Amino acid sequence: MKKHAVIILLTSLVVLVSACSPGDILTLLNCQFRVENTEDFVVTGIQLDSLETLSPTQIAEVLAVWVSGSCPVDFTLNIGIYNPNDGSTGPDIIPATLTGFAWDLFLDGDSGDEFDTTWVASGALAQPLEVPGSGETVLLPLDISFDAVALMSELGALEFIDLALAIGGIDSGLRDGDHLGRILVEAVPTVTTPFGDMTYTGTLDINLDWVD
Repeated sequence: MKKHAVIILLTSLVVLVSACSPGDILTLLNCQFRVENTEDFVVTGIQLDSLETLSPTQIAEVLAVWVSGSCPVDFTLNIGIYNPNDGSTGPDIIPATLTGFAWDLFLDGDSGDEFDTTWVASGALAQPLEVPGSGETVLLPLDISFDAVALMSELGALEFIDLALAIGGIDSGLRDGDHLGRILVEAVPTVTTPFGDMTYTGTLDINLDWVD
């Protein structure tokens, strides 16, 4: 009975795979990633989500904390993930489950045209995330926490505040180089599919545009 079940399973997989060309299979299994938005952006206890500027009092609070030797920053960075297998290029919708996502976060400390990368944090996937082939964008929330005292020393206090407001303030949802474009995530995803595990070769540079 067990042998019969194994044969049926293998036959089903062969039928599924044979219905797609090798190129189709690779396309179906390659999820796409981009920086989607930030949420709950807090600098030294000040919530930036609804702000486009800091008051003089708030700037003084940030400077006082910085002078004391720390500048805690906490926020949620949402990575958008899109599974291109919506059934339009194959016989079925094939779901994928993200099981690994080692990442490094870089911020652009230069408001000019060139990206000036400064590493601020690293992490890994906390729990598996299913990415169905439904044509919808699934959000992977990354919990970001770091001490920005070194970053403030590098940029200067006012430039740092400008950067924090750009990526965490009221305009942080804008998909341009001045806002979300100042965030870069380097990541190596691992995706589990009906065809087995797939770890992306090389590091993905995840920013404004979809990358796979």
